[in-house]
Amino acid sequence: MKLAPIALFVYNRPEHTRKTLESLINNTEFIDSSCYIFCDGAKNEKDKDSVQTNRELIHSYKLENVIIIENKHNKGLAKSLVDGINYVFQEHDRIIVLEDDCVPSPDFLHFMNTCLSEYESDERIMNVSAYSPPIEIPEDYPYDIYFSYRFSSWGWGTWKRAWDHYSNDPKILEKIETSNIIKKKLDRSGLDLYPMLKRQINGKLNSWAIFWAINIIMNDGLSINPVKSRIMNIGHDGSGTHCSSNRRYDVKINKEIKCKLSFPKETEPDDRIIKSNYDFRAGSLSKRILYMCYHKINEFIDFNL
Repeated sequence: MKLAPIALFVYNRPEHTRKTLESLINNTEFIDSSCYIFCDGAKNEKDKDSVQTNRELIHSYKLENVIIIENKHNKGLAKSLVDGINYVFQEHDRIIVLEDDCVPSPDFLHFMNTCLSEYESDERIMNVSAYSPPIEIPEDYPYDIYFSYRFSSWGWGTWKRAWDHYSNDPKILEKIETSNIIKKKLDRSGLDLYPMLKRQINGKLNSWAIFWAINIIMNDGLSINPVKSRIMNIGHDGSGTHCSSNRRYDVKINKEIKCKLSFPKETEPDDRIIKSNYDFRAGSLSKRILYMCYHKINEFIDFNL
């Protein structure tokens, strides 16, 4: 099985970085994988000490398979991540991406590399996610993965052939607003996507992920998600760039290491899981009404997504 290079993005949270890196190191495939750690620069004087502490922590592991890249200036999460992925793709044709608050399971790399190898030539599959929200999976569903119109940025991977479609051009909003077909595809993936894109375009959000989610949708792509999550996000303590204090997305990560994963015979989403995913992301009735109002009046409503 071909091992994808790993890209880990960190900033100023040493304890989060330690938990994520040590869990990653405990994966059997880690020692034979190339690992790039991208350290963003401090954005202000207050963050300088914690940024430096984080870098010293990473260097202390003295890992021969790790390349540490330290930015002198602050790029911000979105630019740092996109630049880092493009950097890795100069030498590789696939990638596994983690941020410093995404703690992987013991079989995270096995799961990711198996899926990346299994669907390497399937052009419709554009992303492999290691996290699945706590949705209801039908008891008679026999596989270890499911296909989704919506990807998760908490531990994910892709191929250069898919990432070549990535674009953060603001004009993408015009394409959506002038096409009922694209609007329907977007809403099928979650009513929260359009408001998030509007926030991004209006400078209220600094996200690469909203563009990747929409790029996948506009290219009729699918994401692979695990039935049992291989990632636990520990950033919902209020310390992250986009994650407020919230336990809604908590999951129990997989502890069972399976040598062989079971894949669906057809590359088609299960309608029951799609609905379950949609309902989870839509949230409460009041939140759904807000989303619908947002779409109808096409005005910015600043509420917590």
